[in-house]
Amino acid sequence: MQTRRGDSRLRERDDRDGVRAARDGRARQGAFSQMVISFYYGGKLVGQTATTCPEGCRLSLGQPALPGAKLYGPEGLELVRFPPADAIPSERQRQVTRKLFGHLERGVLLHSSRQGVLVKRLCQGRVFCSGNAVLCKDRPNKLERDEVVKVFDTSQFFRELQHFYNNQGRLPDSRVVLCFGEEFPDLTPLRSKLILVQIEQLYVRQLVEEASKSCGGGSLAQTPEAPQLDQFFRMFPDVCTSHQRPFFRENQQITV
Repeated sequence: MQTRRGDSRLRERDDRDGVRAARDGRARQGAFSQMVISFYYGGKLVGQTATTCPEGCRLSLGQPALPGAKLYGPEGLELVRFPPADAIPSERQRQVTRKLFGHLERGVLLHSSRQGVLVKRLCQGRVFCSGNAVLCKDRPNKLERDEVVKVFDTSQFFRELQHFYNNQGRLPDSRVVLCFGEEFPDLTPLRSKLILVQIEQLYVRQLVEEASKSCGGGSLAQTPEAPQLDQFFRMFPDVCTSHQRPFFRENQQITV
C-alpha cells in the first residue's frame, strides 16, 4: 500500500514538473516570438509597438479599404501599421514620404522565433536591411521580392553575448533595421533616410539592457520610451558632425 502511494506521489510530482517545464518552454518561446518595432522618419522616432502574435506580423499601411479586397499575406498575422506622415514637420519631407508610401501597400512579413527573425518583402518598393545574419555588413543589402530571408540569428547573438561576458568581445547588437526606398547601409546620414524600421526580439532586447547595466550602463542601453540609434551613429561618423543637415534631400528620388 505504501509503495502504491509512493508511486502515485512520484507520478503526481512528475506530472507537475512536466506541466511546469511545458509552461516555461512556452513562455520562453513566447518571449522570442514577441518583437519591439520602432519607426523612424527622417531619423526621428515617430512610433513604437510590441507584437504579441506568435505567427508573426505584417508591416503595411493598413487593411484593404474595399470589401473583398485581397489581403496580402496570411490572414492570421498581426497587422502593424506605418505611422502617418502627418507629424513630419517639413512639408517637402511629408510629400516625399507619402510618395514612398504609395509603393509600400503590400508591406513586409516578419516572423520571430528562437531561431531568429525572418522577413519577406511583398511590397513593390525596394527594401534594404541590416542584421547580424546579413552577410554583407559594409554595403547595401536588398531584400528580393517574395523571398524569405533570415536577418537575425538568435544563436549567433547568444554566442557573441557569452564572449562579451568573458571579456572576449563587444556587446552584440540586437537590432534589425529595414530601410524603405533607399539603399542601406551606406554613407548617407541616418537622419536623411525617409523611413527606417528597427526590429528587436523582446527577450533579446531585455538581455542587452541587462548586460548594459552590468557593465555600467553603456551607450547601447535603451529604454522602451526612447530607443536610440547610437550604435548606428558610431557606424556612420558623418552623422555626428557638428553642422546640421536636413532630414531629407531636396532632389531625393524614390526608387522601386
